[in-house]
Amino acid sequence: MKRVTNPPNPFLSEIRERLGPAPAIAPEVFEETAKTILSKNDSPDLPFRWSLNPYRGCFHACAYCYARPSHEYWGFGAGTDFESKLVVKTNAATKLQETFNKPSWNGELIVFSGNTDPYQPLEAEYTLTRACLPACATVRNPVGIISKSALLTREVDVFQEL
Repeated sequence: MKRVTNPPNPFLSEIRERLGPAPAIAPEVFEETAKTILSKNDSPDLPFRWSLNPYRGCFHACAYCYARPSHEYWGFGAGTDFESKLVVKTNAATKLQETFNKPSWNGELIVFSGNTDPYQPLEAEYTLTRACLPACATVRNPVGIISKSALLTREVDVFQEL
């Protein structure tokens, strides 16, 4: 009788201690001109169809983030690349306005940001989320926001308008 063995257990822990401080990871920021700004969601588990992601990757670096594997789609790693190789969609507000100008747009909920925090530290400098929200307010388009940052408090005026 041939003996069958199981593959190695990927959850088997090994103790590893770092003898010095963790290496510093300097973020790299890549600016891009996006072709579109809304991402369509077909999951029956989520109550929205459209998300707007002005950034790819996230400087918050949450180890538990569900969005990490999506970074691999763009040729980056899901590990430290997720928080150190950040993509900025510099024309986010323009692309959103173009979407609103299409006769086919029917005013559905847009969730900022289904795949990265729209108020990560880069937002303080680039203000892409801030630039998109007034466009939503102008056309009275409903908005949802997923963030762990207090930076969103600067938008109180736009939230009141929305």
